[in-house]
Order: sequence, then structure tokens, then C-alpha cells
Amino acid sequence: MSEPNPKRILVVSGDYEITQQVRQSLSSSSVALQTAYSHSDGLYTLETGEFDAVFVDALMLDWRTGQSTFLALANSKQNVPVIALAAARKVPANQEFPANVMVSPSSESGILRSLAVALQPANGSVPLSERYEQVKPANDSLWPDEVQTLFDLSKSLSEVLELSEVLNRVVEAARSLTDAEEGMILLPDDELGELYLRAKVGIDVEVARNFRIKTQDTLAGRVFGTGQPVLIGSQGPQKVKTEYLVNALLYVPIIYEGKCIGVLGVNNKSSDHTFNERHQDLLKNLASFAAIAIENAGIHEEALQRTRELQVLVEASRVVNSSLSLDKTLPNICEQLMRVVNVNLSEILEWNRETNQLRTLARSFRTIWTAGYGPSISPTNRLSVRQSLEHNRPVGLLRSGETIAAVEAEYLDQVGAQAVQVVPITGGDQPLGAVQLFYIQPPTKFPDPEVLQRVQHMALEVVLALSNQGTQGRGQTVFRPVEEIIRLTQADWCELALLKPDKSALNVTLVLGKGVWLEPPQPSLELSRYPDLIEAIESQAPITKHSDSKIMTPGMRALLDTMSNRSILALPLIQRGQTHGLVLFADSRRGRVFSERDIDMGRAIVGQAATALENAGLVHDLERSFADLKDAQGRLVQTARLSAMGELAAAVAHQINNPLTTIMVDSEMMLMDEPPDSRNYRSLQAINRAGKRSAGVARRLLAIARPNDPQSPPERIDVVDTIEGVVSLVKAHIERDRIQISTQLPEQPLPTVWAVPGQLDDIWLNLLLNAHDALIGREGAQLGIRAAYQQRDEQVEVEVWDNGPGIPAKIIDEIFKPFFTTKPIGEGTGLGLHICRQTAERVGGSISVKSKPGEGTQFLVRLPVKRGGIEL
Repeated sequence: MSEPNPKRILVVSGDYEITQQVRQSLSSSSVALQTAYSHSDGLYTLETGEFDAVFVDALMLDWRTGQSTFLALANSKQNVPVIALAAARKVPANQEFPANVMVSPSSESGILRSLAVALQPANGSVPLSERYEQVKPANDSLWPDEVQTLFDLSKSLSEVLELSEVLNRVVEAARSLTDAEEGMILLPDDELGELYLRAKVGIDVEVARNFRIKTQDTLAGRVFGTGQPVLIGSQGPQKVKTEYLVNALLYVPIIYEGKCIGVLGVNNKSSDHTFNERHQDLLKNLASFAAIAIENAGIHEEALQRTRELQVLVEASRVVNSSLSLDKTLPNICEQLMRVVNVNLSEILEWNRETNQLRTLARSFRTIWTAGYGPSISPTNRLSVRQSLEHNRPVGLLRSGETIAAVEAEYLDQVGAQAVQVVPITGGDQPLGAVQLFYIQPPTKFPDPEVLQRVQHMALEVVLALSNQGTQGRGQTVFRPVEEIIRLTQADWCELALLKPDKSALNVTLVLGKGVWLEPPQPSLELSRYPDLIEAIESQAPITKHSDSKIMTPGMRALLDTMSNRSILALPLIQRGQTHGLVLFADSRRGRVFSERDIDMGRAIVGQAATALENAGLVHDLERSFADLKDAQGRLVQTARLSAMGELAAAVAHQINNPLTTIMVDSEMMLMDEPPDSRNYRSLQAINRAGKRSAGVARRLLAIARPNDPQSPPERIDVVDTIEGVVSLVKAHIERDRIQISTQLPEQPLPTVWAVPGQLDDIWLNLLLNAHDALIGREGAQLGIRAAYQQRDEQVEVEVWDNGPGIPAKIIDEIFKPFFTTKPIGEGTGLGLHICRQTAERVGGSISVKSKPGEGTQFLVRLPVKRGGIEL
């Protein structure tokens, strides 16, 4: 490493003794001196050259005007530090000095010390003279080697802007000046209320690793709080911190602009050497230099930090806008949010004003909880976890499974997963905890045993790594095997939970992964119970809370509990001036107070995210519209095919009517000629019955296949007759699949209803065929239809029921929409139930559904018996 360029110093004096004194004092220092011997010569030299500092005889004047030379030099455009040297004489009184002027004794120590102050990076808020007074000792009695050490340090600090290097040089100088065994600098951690070791020399690495000192009831804390030094000599062992004793210590405050910003200290742990007042003066001088250097390094670090933040924002913006696909854009945004604000969980929530819910769109985890702070899992409530631990085997659970417990289903709904695989973690024969693998979409199959065995081994490695590393040391080495687990199992995210010592529950210790929910069901938070949260969202102001906050509204507490973290920052997601949701940042490591800088960084990336989401949403809507259009075209084609099949069926029915008529007529004529006790009489009766039944089927097929004309006038329709006709048509088809069909129809005629002929048949046909499709392959399958007259409401009620699997709650509100179907492509049009609703409403009635998964479904059709207020 090359030597830095020497500092250029100008000496202006007509007194040879002063010039020679400066030259001799700086002979051992790497400086370049240039001299001027008159007022005008000094001004000219300063204006035409470049200098780092100027020494000038304090009594030199311009002989023509009487102006003070050092004031003239101080007021020049170069604005360099000017040191006015006073020998045994005094500086003229009643003069106001500029900020870049100081007066110093012309002794060697005064020259060295004043130059050291002058070469420190300037701080415009503190005049040079005040800075000089801060480092000036009570008497000018520093030894030359001590002054030289301070001067060399000051000069080296002016060339270094990296904080760690500044602090290391200061503690080295502190140990050198005081002949101490140990030197240290302690800086405050405002969040924890402690002083932590920022630089050290002579202190063991293991001791330094967790070297923290409380600001209350400790010697270093007293220095930091009062701003007064502490000097303890030979008074026996002194406690610096718990289990750390020294024989002698000296701590001085590092003060900048009247505020204590740290503590500079030296210790003798084994030596009997003690410290004295002289050492205290030396450390106070050193602390004064250190304060300015620390502040300048902090300013430099802040500038670098802002540059890095700008680079991060630019990179984050590039990543966020790299795709117009929502399923890629959302996780990209979450990952960049975590990176920009330095948190370990981020989440994007959409505000649905109609349902008054915050619904999760995307979430990204990279979280490690301190022991005891993570979410708790009760094996009592989580049967899958209990079984996995008790039997030491993986357990897979599907949300759509028939045997899933209600509490497990509720848990999966809460986290937004359709499946979970629980894998036990064991050490020897002892259960240690479990890995939970979550799937937003149910997998076609769970990972095979070989993969799950690898998962167990890697999970055990993670547990060992977590137990062997301190909280500060956890990082990529812990997450890397978890990333491999996610890759092997194709899970969306992975949780690792460890048993509590009493084995009563598990605490989640680590979670890694991401999730995207573009369609229901989604994790959600009901806002109706938290008006304070609604008010905060509508105000578009940032929300920041941590677990130690003294003031916590119910909504804020619910938000904090939902995130299972110790601190959160929520920023509004604003598009075109309207709040569309929230972006949440969460920190599990500590009760963090998010700074204004954190909030500004978060706002910057959230603004980018809002634009990216809007663009991706537009593309997503366009793609969905194209997909819907293509699907509708396909369904229209299918509908046209069904229409053609209906016409073909009508043609076939029409064609077989003539031979059926012949069969029925001829069989009746033969019966008239055949005696009742004849051998052929029963056969002829069977032929006649079969012909009539076939003719009835053909007639009803023609009635159903006949197109409905919306302009056709309504007629009185016997509801029971339409039901019997449809049942007779589909009964054989239903019973062929081992499904029992039952009818409960009144013997007495029901009041008729007004409807276009054939329309009610469509309702019963669609409902019965849908029930049949839902029951195929089920044991003990049953469906039925019943009709009754409700005199109080003057309505005929028809119920079609089955004992099938039921309709999932997430789609029950969608089933009456056109083209909605759960059947495979080519097996359903998605129009049946939509037609049923349209038909029921066209006659002034209604259709509703009740369903419970695993218990069956009931459709209830209500038809009025009045038309225009006249009872039929």
C-alpha cells in the first residue's frame, strides 16, 4: 500500500524564531512546509497554492492598513484552517475570530496538537477554536512522544472514512498511550438499552462475542449516562460485566456536540499497573479526536448506505417489473420487499370492501424465531401432528378428504393450504419435533417414502444447526437444507417446529417459502370486528407496531397475532389514489421500531409494486377474458351438439311411434279375440304393456326435446305429472348405476302452476341427472324427489335430494352461474343449474340449495300457484 501524499502546510511569519519552531516541531511528521515572510507574500502564496493548514504569527499586521494577517488569511476564498501562533506575547484583544481560526501556543506540543485538530475533517457546526479547546489539556504538559502519537493518529484518522478502521485505530492508540492490556470502544444499542463492544484490542474473541453492558448500574453505563470519566486504580477486582473482572480500568465518554455517543475504555485484567490522571487526560484528548472521526465516518457510511439503498431500489424495481404474469409478479414483489426493508416476512393483502375482508394475495417467508417466540402447535387439536409423532411416520392430509377433522380443516383454511404433509423429526428414539410441508394446490400424490426419509435427515441437520448457532449467527447455512426440502417435495412452504421441554406442544422455529392465492379460498382477516383497523387503512397512513407497544388497539393486536411476529410495518397499497389493500412487513427477531428511513424505503418499493400489480392485473384479466371466450365458444359448440342430439332423439322417437302404434293396436285386437284363459293371453298383455311404456317414453322424449318458445303463452301445468314423466324417463338410467331413487308425491292433486309446457321438465331432469352424477360409485347411494303444497305461502315446493359428497363451501355461491362446472371437459356444459334458476324465476318462483360436505345436498324449488293475483 503506497504512502499517502504529505500534508502541505504554509507558515507565514516575519519572526524567524516562530518559523524555526514550527519547522522543528514538525520535523518528524510527513508534512511539506512552505514559508512566507510578509503579509502580502502570505496572501499571494495562499491564493496561488493549495494548502491543508496555515500557521501564522498572531501579531503580524499589514504595515499599510494595519489589518491582522491571520484574519486576512482566514477570510480568503480558500477557507483553510488558520492557526495563529502566540509565543510569550498575547493576541490582540476584542477580536471576533472566524470559524476556521484557532489560537495556539507556539510550543512544540501546542503546534502538534493544533495541527492535529486542523487536519480533522471539518464540521461546519463547530468552530475550529472550540474544537481546539475540547482537546486542550488543563496544562500544556504532554510529553513529546504522546503529542506525536495524538498527531499521527489525528492525521491517520483524517485519511480513513471506514468506521471499523477508525475505531480500531483509536483503541490501538488508547492502549499504546496508557500501556493497558485491553482497549475497547462501546457504542449504544438504543433498542436494547445496552452498550455493545464495537472495537477491541487485547480482549479474547469468545469474550468479545457476547460482550454487552447494560446502561444501568454499570461503570461504563454511568460514564455513558453522565458524560463523566471513571478512573479506578488499585481498589481490588472491579466488575466490568457479569463474570468479567479487571484490576484497573479507565473509561472516558466520547462526546460530540454535547452528546455522549459512546465510551472509550482501557482495562488491566492481570497486570498490577494502574491508571492515573495523566492517562485520563490522554484518553479524553483521544476521545475528542475519536468523536469527530466517528461522526465523519458515520456521515460517510450513511452516504454509502443511501447509495446501496438506491442500488437495491433500482434492482428491486427491475425484478418487480420483469414479468406481467401475476403468479410470478406477486412472489417477486414479496421477496424484494423483504430485501429492501430487511425483514423476514412480507405479505400483500387485498382489501375487499364488499365482504370487508383483508385477503392474502401473496406471502413470502424467511423466518427464524427465537426459542419460545414462534407460533404454538397443540397436538391435541392437530390430530395429524399427534399421529405423526406418536407413530414416528409421515402423515399426509388433504383438505378435501372425507375423514378430515373439522379443526384440521379450519387450520388449513386459516393458513390457505389445501394439503399438508407432517414429517416427524427424531433423535435416536426420542421425538424432537416435526416438519410441516404445505401445498396451496392439492398434490396428485404426496412424496414417496425415500424422499421423506431424506427430508427427516435434512430436518435433523437444521435442528442441530439451530441449536449450535447463536441468534445472530443464523443464516444461509440453516436455510439451504430447507430450500432443498422444498425442492424435493414440491411444497409451497415448509415449517419446522420443535417440541417444548414438557412435550405439551410444539413451537414453530423456522418457516421458509412463499405462497400465491389468485383465486379463493384465501387466508383472510375479517375487518368487521376491527373498526380501528379500517380507519387506519382508510387514512392511508403507515401502521407500525411491535409486541412491546404499550398502546395496542384490538385491530392492531389481531394483525400482529395473524403475522405471528414481534413487530410489523403495514403500508397502504394505493392505486390511482384509492387504497386497494395493505403491504405487511414483519420482523420475528426483535420488537423492532421501524425508522422513517425504513418506511420511506418501503413506500418506494410499494409504489413500484402497486404499478406492477396494476399492469399484471390488466394482463391477467385480459388473459382470463380470452380464456373465458375460448371456453364459451367450446361450450356453445357442445350446446349445439346437444341440441342436435335432442333433434335426433326427437326424430328417432317420432320414427318409432308408428311401429309402436301398430304393436299396441294389433295386440289389443288379438286380445279381444283371445280367451282370457288362453296360453297366449298373458303374452299379448305383456306385449301391449311394453308397447304402451315405449310409446310413453317416446312421447316424453319428444316433449323434452321440443324447443321452448319464450313467446309461448303459459298454461296450467300439473307439477306432479311433469315429475312423474321425467322420473319414468331417467329411472332405469339411474338404477343401472346401483343408485336407489325414491319419490314422495301426494295422492291428491296439487294446485296447478302457470308455466310454458316443457320448462318445468327441464328443472327436474337437470337436478336428477346432477344428483345421479354425484352418486356414481358410492356405497348406499340414494336420491329422491318430493312435492308438497304450502298453503300458507301458496306455493308448490319440490325438493330434490341426495346423500352424496355435498358441494364444497368455496364454490356453492358459483354453481348457478352460466358455464360453471366441476365436470371434466366434454362431460358438462355448466348451463344446467343456470337454466334451472332462469326457468324457476320466469314463472315467479325460486331455487335454493343447502349442502354439507359428506352429508349430501338438497335443492328446493318453490313455484307460486297464482298468476296476476288470481288463484288457479
